[in-house]
Amino acid sequence: MKNPKILITNDDGIFAPGIRALWEAMSEIGDVTVVAPNTEQSAVGHAITISDPLRVVPVKRSGGFEGFSVSGTPADCAKIAIKSILMQKPDLVISGINSGANIGTNIIYSGTVSAATEGTMLGIPSIAISLDSYESDEYRGAKQAAINIAKHVLRFGVPKGTLLNVNVPYCLPQEINGVKITRQGHQYFKDEFEKRTDPHGRTYYWMKGKIIDEDESLEMDGKAVRENYISISPIHFSVTNESYMGELKSHFLNE
Repeated sequence: MKNPKILITNDDGIFAPGIRALWEAMSEIGDVTVVAPNTEQSAVGHAITISDPLRVVPVKRSGGFEGFSVSGTPADCAKIAIKSILMQKPDLVISGINSGANIGTNIIYSGTVSAATEGTMLGIPSIAISLDSYESDEYRGAKQAAINIAKHVLRFGVPKGTLLNVNVPYCLPQEINGVKITRQGHQYFKDEFEKRTDPHGRTYYWMKGKIIDEDESLEMDGKAVRENYISISPIHFSVTNESYMGELKSHFLNE
């Protein structure tokens, strides 16, 4: 596809280093528009704004980076970009490069994945891409992965209702062992709430915890990334448990 139209968004905000890295990468292969939250929106899931106005403001950063900031969530950004800001539907939506992996149960909470899901719901091939680190000094592997996977999707497409969730290990490009096509793993955040008291004597709680990842198969996203593979998981937003439908019908329809 010659000069495809590419929409970039994220959940870390329009001023995050990861979205600049993704803009640099996608600018090599297409006509790019950036529409992203004006502040960090990590872990907001697929929330959308319905009770407040959405404010859209042009943004310019150094090096030619231009885009639009939105006073809303990642899903808001994808939705308003496709329905109101862009003159025509993009050929691709790509969300990222997120700071921190989105694997296992984190996918449920991820604003990065939700922005790509919104693109999928609106009929546009979509990718979510994350880097397994909160550092911001090594994006070369993630940028090349974004280019390669975007080219593949633009050429071959993805099934209706499906998006690609990509996670890149935090390492030098030459240390990446390759690509694994993976399933959503079982990694989860074992959280707890620490009770504290503020200077005015009022009680508040601070969530803390640690990531638990016990998957041992390279078919699982977390294990693949731990072993320095780029993980690509095809996921979709249909949440019906089809295998349980028959049993449930037998219980309720035969009473």
